[in-house]
Amino acid sequence: MVLDKRRAHLLSILKQSSDPIPTKDLVAKMKVSQRTIYYDIDQINNWLETQNLEPIESKHGEGLFLPPSSKAELMDELDQSFDDWQYQLSKQEREVLIKAKILLEEQDASMQTFMDLTNMSRGTVAKVIKTIKQEFKQDGLHLYYEKQSGYRLSGPEDAKRTILSNILATVLSQQDWQNVRNEIQKMILPGTNTWEKETDQRRSVRKLLMEAEQELGLTLTDEMMEILSLQILMIMKRIDSEKYIHVQSAEKEVLKQTKAYQASLLIANKLEALRGISFPEDEVYFITMNLLGSKVQHDDFSRYTEQELAGLKEVVQQMIADFQLYSCVVFDDKEGLEENMISHIKPTYYRLKYGVHIANDLAETIQENYPDIFHLTKRVMRHLEIYIGKPIPNEEVAYITLHFGGWLTKEKKQVETRLSAIIVCENGIGTSHMLRTQLENLIAGLNVITTLSTREFQNNEYQADVIFSTNYIKPKDIPVIHVPAILTNIEKEQVMQRVNELFDSKPSEKRPVDHMLEVIERYATIHQKNELKQELLHILEQNTPGTKEIKKPMLNDLLTKKTIQLKDEVPSWEEAIKTAAQPLIDQESIHEEYVQAMIDTVHELGPYVVIAPGIAIPHARPEAGVERLGMSFLRLKEPVYFSEKEKHRAQLVIVLAAIDNQTHLKALAQLTELLSNEDNVDKLIAADDQETVLEIINQSVEG
Repeated sequence: MVLDKRRAHLLSILKQSSDPIPTKDLVAKMKVSQRTIYYDIDQINNWLETQNLEPIESKHGEGLFLPPSSKAELMDELDQSFDDWQYQLSKQEREVLIKAKILLEEQDASMQTFMDLTNMSRGTVAKVIKTIKQEFKQDGLHLYYEKQSGYRLSGPEDAKRTILSNILATVLSQQDWQNVRNEIQKMILPGTNTWEKETDQRRSVRKLLMEAEQELGLTLTDEMMEILSLQILMIMKRIDSEKYIHVQSAEKEVLKQTKAYQASLLIANKLEALRGISFPEDEVYFITMNLLGSKVQHDDFSRYTEQELAGLKEVVQQMIADFQLYSCVVFDDKEGLEENMISHIKPTYYRLKYGVHIANDLAETIQENYPDIFHLTKRVMRHLEIYIGKPIPNEEVAYITLHFGGWLTKEKKQVETRLSAIIVCENGIGTSHMLRTQLENLIAGLNVITTLSTREFQNNEYQADVIFSTNYIKPKDIPVIHVPAILTNIEKEQVMQRVNELFDSKPSEKRPVDHMLEVIERYATIHQKNELKQELLHILEQNTPGTKEIKKPMLNDLLTKKTIQLKDEVPSWEEAIKTAAQPLIDQESIHEEYVQAMIDTVHELGPYVVIAPGIAIPHARPEAGVERLGMSFLRLKEPVYFSEKEKHRAQLVIVLAAIDNQTHLKALAQLTELLSNEDNVDKLIAADDQETVLEIINQSVEG
């Protein structure tokens, strides 16, 4: 981690001050919000910890200060005053601001206005406009220039609304975009200065949305509350400008049957009374679409009609069944997973149906940290794609990955509860659950008693030993540990260290990685200590009990010459399982009882192990006789039949012996990827020797 210029500037201010500085003074100096100051302080403290320096502290009633020991140790380059510091907009921020100006303040959409807005040259702005013009064209909109008037945009209102929704979602998902948020709020609500200063209009709309939550029996995520409040204010601005949406009659009939329509009617009627603005019928339906597509923190399904949930329930059940099949696991709390999944799938369905956009700034992190679970999730998404009739974007797949991942990594408690915790998370059900399982698996004896949105936490009193929050919360009586939604190895180390500091009476022993760093520092200068620590953690992860990272073998680690067999035929599917499993018995990876358990499971549940014509993956529960993770491969020239149906024949029988719900997933994801290619399947069936099979496996893994 490296401090960017803004945070270095903030640290420089604190370093040069002999007295604590009130937060409001830092807000004025930095020209950012209080929330951003707190977020930056959190990030700076993480950086200071990696430099083995004391973090910034808060002195009650006086403000923030940097301890003298840290001041003395900080590098010379932080001595500069940064008087010339000013926030530079990124390329994406410039584009978003100019798009918003064109859509929300058409009368001021001139080249000079864009230059003043972005603090960029005419040439740079011209390049941005060229890019925006192309993007608008793809959405069926035409951006053109009119002499004496400026830039104008023609095209359907629904396309313009979609772009505006995307802008709001993007702006609110970016923590550092305070300047952009301020400018966009000014466009929607002229006369406002900063995002943090809530106007009467914003406050009244938020209050109405909270009433709508009561009507719907759900709790919106903090992010969605912000997006929807601005969305409604933006709708009011469009109505004032006589720019109306049109919803098709057939769609209105569908929307009218939902609880969200009644809630939208309530919002529109109250706003008409409060603001004297008349909401056309189609605008009420437009609010309904956005309410239906909103991410939720909690949902009460008893309020929904069977008609609203029936189709989605079936989709979720099919997705869970397929995930269990492809991942070779059985979820102990399948009903709990189903309920959580429906809470997420329901708004996902409506978002995709009505083109409501959410920005998922965690999508890339999820794919990087859980590639195998993401791969398996993407496979089961076909049920939702068929139901909706549209492809599912990776941003949505990533959120659903969190649901599956949370249930996969959930471990049964084997230690007595030592600490009770609350999670405050603004990102919704799936993210909260994944964070919960990460923390409970990381900290022995931790029991998360509830997960809350920031609003729920602020409006009620809760008792716990510790609070974990993805957003900045000022600690009161209960200590707060600020965490990202997805924890890396180094962040897990930092969480463990903080928990030990708070709750262990004696200092915790140094971890192996810290000992290694000390030794390296005796003989060498470390320039990127944080990055080095991350690499060392990766190497030591199997021997670092704090992080509980699990090593997941590759497919070619498990399928070797010793575990691959080629035979012409066997008399039955039972014999196929026995023959395929023999190498694992020889290696003492499994016991004989496990073989019988696989056969008994097929007798009991049917030929579910045949995942596709020609391919069977027999398996049973780990407790049925698995000593260590293993996989074995049997190729038959003549197929065996697991039932009388042609689709239940198999020539490739791959036995899986898993030790838990996670360790085998990487190899299994690689295997399913390999077998999804029909050419590979044909080559494996036609193979004459083990070397050919291994070559196909290695090519697939390396590719």
